[in-house]
Amino acid sequence: MRKNLTLCGFLLVASLCAGEYALAQEMEAGAPQPTVDLRALKSQMETFQSLLNRSIQQSFEQPFALLQDAKGTYLPYFGVAFQLEVNLYSLRLITPFDMRPYTPEEIKKARDSKLERIRELRKLLSGLLLEQGAKLDAVPPEQNIAVVVHLFNLPSEQSEDLPTQLVLETSRRALLESKAQRMTAEDFQNKVTFLAF
Repeated sequence: MRKNLTLCGFLLVASLCAGEYALAQEMEAGAPQPTVDLRALKSQMETFQSLLNRSIQQSFEQPFALLQDAKGTYLPYFGVAFQLEVNLYSLRLITPFDMRPYTPEEIKKARDSKLERIRELRKLLSGLLLEQGAKLDAVPPEQNIAVVVHLFNLPSEQSEDLPTQLVLETSRRALLESKAQRMTAEDFQNKVTFLAF
């Protein structure tokens, strides 16, 4: 199982590197950059940012914290990228009034809860991209839409096997095709490039 995951990770990184190499060649060759209506794109990005913030806050029960609201950026030749930071499961605060160290049970519960919420977050973000990503129509079809989620982990958590970033990425063309095929969120989730590291 671990070998298969390693192989899949290697192939995913290789395909991303190949895409970046092709992009660099286009830029060197002076390929014309598609015309983008930046005013319309800014408005669409703000709408999608609000949707991301609201959906994520409403999807998880406490303990949970949205540490940084979603912020979108347009990257010429690539497309748009949204980033935000969350603490998927907050441990109790250690204060001067309660200095008890975390118990192994607390740390295990936090870790297990975070891993489960990572799966839920992947499904949620895939569904949002499928349902709402096509509305970012100021992004040229050949460019991409990515969502980057930074995950907060305390040093005291057993975080060596917990990811600190999730990345979901797809092209706007793939979004349009998936929407036209009436693809389910579960099927679309398998088409989205997903990294957790």
